[in-house]
Amino acid sequence: MALPPEFIEEVLPGADAAVMAEVAKVLEQSPQKPQPETQFTSTRDEAAAQVVELRVKSVVFGQVGETVKAIKPAGAYALREGNKGPFVLGKDDKGAVQILGRYGPDTWPEAQVREAAKKLGR
Repeated sequence: MALPPEFIEEVLPGADAAVMAEVAKVLEQSPQKPQPETQFTSTRDEAAAQVVELRVKSVVFGQVGETVKAIKPAGAYALREGNKGPFVLGKDDKGAVQILGRYGPDTWPEAQVREAAKKLGR
């Protein structure tokens, strides 16, 4: 069973930036983990980690350039060139830019991200 997306109000406090962007390139694709052998008809799939280049269309808050190299952690979705929407960005434990949120740019509509950022003074 899939987990529901986080509330935007839970994700934004840990974010360094939020942008409206499009995936320009998939720079790195980690190997996909093999499917475990099971007798269940449904298993929890996890898409491999990726490194992507985002082409920024507009900045909701934060300091970013026209393009951003970001890590998409292993999770319930995969990105491909042309995916667009709001991307909430933070830093991983090594300081690299990372996409936050369980389901990527389809999680929250732009208006919801902008409204939540405004409420939080971002």
